[in-house]
Amino acid sequence: MENQQENFEQELDLTQLIRILLLRWYVIIASVILIVGLTGFYAYVMQDDYYTAERTFAIRVEADDTSTVAGHQLAERLVNSYIDFSQSKLVLDNLRENLTEYDEITTTYTNAQFRNMITTSGRGTQSIAIDIRVTSQDPIEAAIIANELFIVIDELTRSEEIQNLQTIDSWGIADTPTFPSGPNRPLYMIIGLVLGGMIGVFGVFVVEFFDKTIKTTKDVETKLGLRVVGIIPDYDMYQEVVE
Repeated sequence: MENQQENFEQELDLTQLIRILLLRWYVIIASVILIVGLTGFYAYVMQDDYYTAERTFAIRVEADDTSTVAGHQLAERLVNSYIDFSQSKLVLDNLRENLTEYDEITTTYTNAQFRNMITTSGRGTQSIAIDIRVTSQDPIEAAIIANELFIVIDELTRSEEIQNLQTIDSWGIADTPTFPSGPNRPLYMIIGLVLGGMIGVFGVFVVEFFDKTIKTTKDVETKLGLRVVGIIPDYDMYQEVVE
């Protein structure tokens, strides 16, 4: 009997919560419209498009060197070494020298900014291929930096200055991207929609918490300490007038 009573009270509480949300639906709608509007303004007005140029190269190793477990570990170490090497000060300094003919690039970006624009990653634990991705608001600039970066890495691995890295082979060049790679504006809008709904629901419960008016018989009993004997139904009375 007690369990049935508890379940009944839980159902009543859930019904009450739904009723509160339905009665103050306009708060939720207003919150969603406001947050989605602000998110849309940020995503479509304040955020600029950026483009990503990609170039891939492979580490030149013998096929037998990567056919065993030890070979797979060697390939992974080589890939990680190249990933770190591609963003080292030595590479970035040489990249800046190779880009001296592009004054707008060399005068605009520092080594730290170059490092933030460049992303290098392997294609898997058993792969010797490495992807170079350069992100910029200028698509031509992104392609130029990606191609020059490969040239710098290739030249350094072939020079006597670097002793512990294998030579590399290019898998094509970086083309100028024609479509922006970001920002992901639809994702911004979805986040704004969900966030607006959550803020709206929270706002409804805050308003309800500070609303001390009596609406139900339960409010009378809890707030006034009085027992409700009966209630008068609230309905409209219509009177037909017959002429």
